[in-house]
Amino acid sequence: MNAVCARCGEEKGGYHLVCAKCGHRPVAEGLQIAWLLSAENLTPEQVRGVSERIKAGEVIRPTDKQLMKARRALGASFDSDPGLTSMQRVGVLLLSLTLTPLPAWVCFAWWLSTRPRAAWQALTLAVPGSVVYFGLGVWMLLN
Repeated sequence: MNAVCARCGEEKGGYHLVCAKCGHRPVAEGLQIAWLLSAENLTPEQVRGVSERIKAGEVIRPTDKQLMKARRALGASFDSDPGLTSMQRVGVLLLSLTLTPLPAWVCFAWWLSTRPRAAWQALTLAVPGSVVYFGLGVWMLLN
């Protein structure tokens, strides 16, 4: 047994796969929980024990520390990174357009290996600001 379905407790071939019994597909934080319930994180005996507990009706609620362990282990997975919220994206875009795009570029470089979705969102928000500032710089040089 390589992994356990977090919803029904059936065994699966891998933590990222769809459960053949109930059809559950782990995404976002569910992917992190699925990794925690797999042979990637647990011994075979522990995996069997978790399977029995879920089948008995127990709901698995990992701690923040366990979820952080899963985030680090999954690393550069877009499925495990929720990305930036709408308000964060608006803030980064406004910052990039009004003051400087540098913080968005720094966030892109900083998050690329640990938060890939957020990193690419920061990059897409840095580019418009960079284009505006480049255009202003060229315009000022020519005038």
